[in-house]
Amino acid sequence: MSLPAALTLPRVLRSSLPVGLMLLTLGLSACNSGTTTATAPAPTPVAQVPAAPADFVYDGQDHSWTSAATTAPLPLALSTGDNALSGENWTAASNGWGPIEKDASNGDKLAGDGRALTLAGQTYARGFGVHAGSSMTFTLGGKCSTFTALVGVDDEVGDKGSVAFKVIADGITLFDSGTMTGASATQTVSVSVAGKQQLQLVVTDAGNGLSFDHGDWATPVLSCTVAPLAPGEIQYSGPIVIRKGGTYSGNWESTLSQSAVLIQTSEPVIIENSNIRSRGNLISGFKNRLTVRNTRGYALNPNVAGRAAGRAVNAEEVMSLRVENSYFEGTTGIYARAFMGNPAAGDTIKILKNRFRNTDGRLSDGVGGYNGQASVVQAILFNNVKRVPNVEIGWNEIINEPGKSRTEENMNFYVSSGTPTSPFLIHNNYIQGAYSLAPLTDTSYAGGGILLGDGKVTDPLDSGYARVYDNQIVGTTNHGIAIAGGVDNQMYNNRVISSGLTPTGQRLPAANVGLYVWDSGGAGKLSPPTFASNRMDNNAVGWTRVAADGKTSNNPMWFPNCGLNATSCVGNQNLGTITLDMEKQEYQGWLGKLSANNVKVGP
Repeated sequence: MSLPAALTLPRVLRSSLPVGLMLLTLGLSACNSGTTTATAPAPTPVAQVPAAPADFVYDGQDHSWTSAATTAPLPLALSTGDNALSGENWTAASNGWGPIEKDASNGDKLAGDGRALTLAGQTYARGFGVHAGSSMTFTLGGKCSTFTALVGVDDEVGDKGSVAFKVIADGITLFDSGTMTGASATQTVSVSVAGKQQLQLVVTDAGNGLSFDHGDWATPVLSCTVAPLAPGEIQYSGPIVIRKGGTYSGNWESTLSQSAVLIQTSEPVIIENSNIRSRGNLISGFKNRLTVRNTRGYALNPNVAGRAAGRAVNAEEVMSLRVENSYFEGTTGIYARAFMGNPAAGDTIKILKNRFRNTDGRLSDGVGGYNGQASVVQAILFNNVKRVPNVEIGWNEIINEPGKSRTEENMNFYVSSGTPTSPFLIHNNYIQGAYSLAPLTDTSYAGGGILLGDGKVTDPLDSGYARVYDNQIVGTTNHGIAIAGGVDNQMYNNRVISSGLTPTGQRLPAANVGLYVWDSGGAGKLSPPTFASNRMDNNAVGWTRVAADGKTSNNPMWFPNCGLNATSCVGNQNLGTITLDMEKQEYQGWLGKLSANNVKVGP
């Protein structure tokens, strides 16, 4: 595409890192590819819904239902992070017509006669199907922070029915939908339940009788902070040095800026079912074959002036690495440098089904705070991981909050590559948030979602051969997904959205572009070219920018180098203006995808 004459070409910013990472702040122009109606994510259907509504007319008889009595409140089996409420026990429940159905619509009078939970044509794998005159009570015990759900009248009754949804915590009404019918738009519930002991979900008949009053609580989720033991109750031992292969479990901490777990062997080491916290790296080593699973890791402020928090896993000259079903908070991510393993023996890198919270490159002031500067860090960073087959990064949930984190790209692959026959597989990840140190005032910032092809190479086999697909990227400020170099990098079938606002609705002046393909280093002019045969196709993208006066504009994609050396950028769908409510629905879609695929993320 031709650039407007008044457009300032992108500026390249470099940070003084030992690895020489190039990080970009782009001054990009709006480049729309046509408009389509913005839509919420469509979770995987779980059952067929009849084309016409069944006859659910109230017959004057009492078909109500009440759950079996309990002698004491039933505590929920909560874990840190997001908990699907339909998999939990209620303390009390009642329903106006037959039993409440879990993960299905209310149906008729019998248990198990519901269909797929369906609202406005979209089906949901998890939730509750209820009938007006319904109430469910859950015991939270003060352990949760947020309750979210989608609510509406199930499609099985067509445009009929009239109900009202209420969320009540400790006797206080937190949400009231007002009257909703089968013709009403789906509403999003997102309320704070911090410190609350009991949660009650109520559906009334809106005052006009019970006919067709089928209500759905779709993808109801409690966000909680629940460690197996409270941090003060975990009995930590000091740092550990592992010099022999084997399986290790424990609670280790380092109160100094050194690794809590230091590995000094190339024999296979498994760390599982552990708690780790440190003012330095949590786990670190050279030439290791390491598996980390079912482990929780927390970075502490290093309390050394000018130093950032430690890495979750620091794998130098890595032989083999597998990290799965673990939780990392406040760290500077997983770092893999200079692969030295033997792929023929099964050595590779796999990072699967983990939760990352607040990847944080802020520099300490030495006294428990921060000095207003930051290091360049990522949740997942490859550095010189070249020509490695069977690499997979999938089903990870990465969430950052403004003021609690500072990341560049959430995933960056610097001078790294798969192979022509076995490319990197980067799929089904959910990434939300990338924020500068001062996100409400900074007008330029290089952070984003996923970046391929960082770093200029001369050998085409040394950068590229990656597949990025079926990921969801939300609100990552400067960019969503991008190709800046490499050969045969492909990004397709991803959802990339941003409202240009923080989660609390404040403007992000540095919001920039959803997708870009830009040969930033001129690698396409080399012989042979090392920017070639890349693909940015068939993604759904909406990237909204909010001006100081509140006016919005959309900048979904910028493709100055599509067509260069057989690079393609086709079939990308512009979702139009994105709202905060749409960002919240994207997360609900992620939870529905996890449920539909029976994937458990985190410990």
